[in-house]
Amino acid sequence: MNKMSISGKIKRITDLEEKGQFRFRKLILTTNDKYPQVVQIDFTQQNTNLLDAWKVGDNVEVFYNISGREYERDGKIFYFTTLRGWSVRQYKEEVSTKDQAPDREDDLPF
Repeated sequence: MNKMSISGKIKRITDLEEKGQFRFRKLILTTNDKYPQVVQIDFTQQNTNLLDAWKVGDNVEVFYNISGREYERDGKIFYFTTLRGWSVRQYKEEVSTKDQAPDREDDLPF
């Protein structure tokens, strides 16, 4: 299975919430895409601590798993999809040589 990740700038990190023994926090991320998206990634149980090291404005790459469920109420069926974060690291965008030095020509003999 491929590792799924998303990168962007942290827009918000929610406070720790506890319901019984269940703990969770949410990370709101604005992607660095041509058309930026605002994405919510949930961190649960021991993974809530992973967000302690980060703050609003940090550029990060978040690794996640997708979970989904079906819910029926009053004869209607609803579907929910959740991104569950399990790792966060600093993200540095790679810049190509052409972007670094656009006036440089590809005249190398090899």
